[in-house]
Amino acid sequence: LTVPFLGEIPLAYHKRRKLIIKPKEADTAQLVVEENVRNSINEAFRVVRTNLEFMLHKGKDSKVIMVSSFNSGSGKTFISINLATSLAIKNKKVLLIDMDMRRATLSKYIDSPKTGISNYLVEYENNLDNIIIKSLVHKNLDVIPVGTIPPNPTELLNDEKIESLLSDLRKEYDYILIDCPPIEMVADAAIINAHVDSTLFVVRAGLLNRNMLPALQRLYDEQKYCNLNIILNGTEEVLNRYSYRRYGYRYGYNYGYVKYSTNE
Repeated sequence: LTVPFLGEIPLAYHKRRKLIIKPKEADTAQLVVEENVRNSINEAFRVVRTNLEFMLHKGKDSKVIMVSSFNSGSGKTFISINLATSLAIKNKKVLLIDMDMRRATLSKYIDSPKTGISNYLVEYENNLDNIIIKSLVHKNLDVIPVGTIPPNPTELLNDEKIESLLSDLRKEYDYILIDCPPIEMVADAAIINAHVDSTLFVVRAGLLNRNMLPALQRLYDEQKYCNLNIILNGTEEVLNRYSYRRYGYRYGYNYGYVKYSTNE
């Protein structure tokens, strides 16, 4: 592939940590990024953060980023939450928006409020402040949930109000990360992409069929998605205890690994 590669996120042993807000469902993604922690997965997210900042540096207004994948279960919600936290730790004001209106996985972190972006788009809620939830993880991190699950998410996303919404939010936040549905399942991601500055495409190790790689390359070659970049998620090593160098950082792997059923 010639698609720009932002980095890889390893599978990591997970101890119980405070989430944005305790999720109702046990199979939701875990928050692993913490301030002043130097383990390998935190270092991996720092590398991705640094590479992302480098990629976006050329445009002062380049700060709306959508996160998607080919497959459900690739870990796009996991990547969205932890990358947003990593940016917030660096004293950036960050907003996470759940636009996966069919699954609303990200919204589970704030107990799935009944009012969110879907209510705003249909004008049941006109006050933007009423749908922005303050994160418990970091003072610089906010979340907009889906709200009421709509029967017509694709039509809702086609509304011109999306553009004005993001235009207003750009003035308030350094980074806006949008958790989107997988691109091959519905048209939602393609619609959202018209309003973003960059696309983070999550490839899950051991999940994506290698036969799909040419299709991913075509998306890049044909510029189907704005500034497409790849993150490789869920990499696993044979040995549990060793270290190596990647991207100028030294990672120390001296803890166990465990596989989750899904990172989303």
